Amino acid sequence: MSSNPLIVPHLTIGAFLIMTPIVNHFRMLIAIHRQRHQVGDAVASNQQRNMILRREKKVAFDMFLVSIVLLVSLAPSLVVKSLQSSSFPNSVYRFLFPWALSFSFMSSYVNPIIYLWRNKGLRVAIKLAVSC
Repeated sequence: MSSNPLIVPHLTIGAFLIMTPIVNHFRMLIAIHRQRHQVGDAVASNQQRNMILRREKKVAFDMFLVSIVLLVSLAPSLVVKSLQSSSFPNSVYRFLFPWALSFSFMSSYVNPIIYLWRNKGLRVAIKLAVSC
């Protein structure tokens, strides 16, 4: 069993790619919590406050979905790359790597669908642009 010196950089990059969206999501949740108190002081009615908070929660949830799609799309590529660094058979790696790499582009395909699904204003704008 030979050890590959590239396993540490691959694992470091993988950990960075996994942790960045998680940390950013928690930062968004903290910002929403802080802003809830600021909005409560600035807005006169509860109805306005609830509308603003509902919109911000929706944006945070949308970003969470996009982050999850990114993690899911990058996971196969990271796993296959880490298998290459171990004593995994090279023929299997050569078969799996193109599929894993193609799968890593999935977030680019799915993100517009998420945005269209979750944002009515964007759907209306696309319909207006296409109908011209």
